[in-house]
Amino acid sequence: MGHAEPEFSPSFALDEYTNRFLTEYPVNCQLRTAPLSQRMLHAHNGFEFYFCLDGSGSYIVGDRLYPLKAGTLTIIRPHVVHRPFTGKTEPLHRFVVSIDEAYMDAIKAACFGSALPISSLFIDDEYQSAHYFLSTPQQSKLANLLSELELQLQNKTPYGELAVLKSIAELLMLIIELQKTGPAGMNPAESEDERIVGGVLSYLTAHYQEKLQVEDLLRLYPVSRSRLFYIFKEATGNTIKQFLTDYRLNQAKRLLVESAIPVSEIALLTGFGDMSHFFHVFKRGTGLSPKKYRSEAAGSVKRQSGTTRIT
Repeated sequence: MGHAEPEFSPSFALDEYTNRFLTEYPVNCQLRTAPLSQRMLHAHNGFEFYFCLDGSGSYIVGDRLYPLKAGTLTIIRPHVVHRPFTGKTEPLHRFVVSIDEAYMDAIKAACFGSALPISSLFIDDEYQSAHYFLSTPQQSKLANLLSELELQLQNKTPYGELAVLKSIAELLMLIIELQKTGPAGMNPAESEDERIVGGVLSYLTAHYQEKLQVEDLLRLYPVSRSRLFYIFKEATGNTIKQFLTDYRLNQAKRLLVESAIPVSEIALLTGFGDMSHFFHVFKRGTGLSPKKYRSEAAGSVKRQSGTTRIT
């Protein structure tokens, strides 16, 4: 993006904190009350279930912008970029549950009568996520369930595996029940600003490979330039340029790790253009050159493949 938007400081992180937990054990559940510390778009292995107990903010998930408030439950597929944000000074209390893909596949395999993967029962394939608004009784039920799950994971017992599996099954059943009213069945009316920001996110993620200008967005959403910058930053905590650069960095990292595509071609495929610009932004955002990042990621995969997983 160009034309007088504030300067950006690109950053993107693979969430190694979550990945490490899921390597050691396939289910993780934590009640978090500390201020949000993850200030950048990130992605990780495993499904994430993000249940907000208190506070307010927003959640970028892929190309979606979801409101965070007491009673919202956001579910995210593995490897989808996301970032919670609150501009408020009050705390954001939330349960964060992570479940390994293989664990979910094992549950599916145990359900002989189910023709669909478990995740397809509660996540929209188009958006790779889902967002629910829980009633007061549902909030209480889920809070109690996750509190119990957190204790089960902390206090290992001889039959702890079965207790954890029981809690996960109850969590999935509760989510499936929510579908009766739809993922946004209790969602308050979307404001005009939220509509604009959501549209901008969708446009940026759909066209990130192209050379984009602010004028492209202003033609779609006829507000002033300063107003567009303000509402986007207010809702997401990022400038438009920050978000676009972070998103491109994520796509570049994914291609570096998952493919053998030459670095020069990845620069073009992810919208950075020439190799010099790509190298500069990638090094500034990650601390590594693209080639160094690829080689270190390959070494990390080899090390993880030799890790013994507790199941």
